[in-house]
Amino acid sequence: MADSFDMLGLPRSWRLTAQEIRTAQRKCSIVAHPDRQPDPVARQNSLQQASRINAAANELLDPMSRGNALLKSFEPRPKPTDPKPTAEFLMSMMALREAVDAATQDKQARAVVVAQVSAQLSAIELETDAAMMALIKRPEPDTWCAAFDALNRLRSMRRAHAECAQ
Repeated sequence: MADSFDMLGLPRSWRLTAQEIRTAQRKCSIVAHPDRQPDPVARQNSLQQASRINAAANELLDPMSRGNALLKSFEPRPKPTDPKPTAEFLMSMMALREAVDAATQDKQARAVVVAQVSAQLSAIELETDAAMMALIKRPEPDTWCAAFDALNRLRSMRRAHAECAQ
C-alpha cells in the first residue's frame, strides 16, 4: 500500500507547505471523486480512495505525523533501537516543569518562562528540520536515529509549550 507521500504524489520532504499538500489533495480528489463513477462498485472504490486521500493529506498536514511518516519511509533494516532522550534533555525538561510550576501565580514570571520555552521550541524546530533534511539526503541508521531523537524532543517541547501557554 502506498504511503501518504505516494498517495498524493508528493516528494518525501519535511518542508512541505500546507498549500502544497492541499493542492495535491484537490488534484487527487478530482480524479478519485465518487460522483465521476456511474458504476456502483466503481463509485464505492472511488469513495474509499477519496477517504484514503483525505487521510493522507491530514497526516502530512500535521508536522509531527509528517515526521513519523518520514521516519517510517526511511527506516533502516534492521531497525535500530529507538534512541532514548539524553540525560541533559530530561534534566532541562524537569527544570522547565519546575519553572512553570513556580510561576503559576506570578503573571510576569510566567511570561518569562513562556518566552524561554518559545525560544527553546524554536531551536528544537530548527534542529528537527536539519535532522529530517539529513535523513532525506542520507537515509542511514545514524541519520535515522538523529531524526527520531529530534522529532521526539520536538514533540516533548511542543507539549511543554502548550501547557505553559495555558
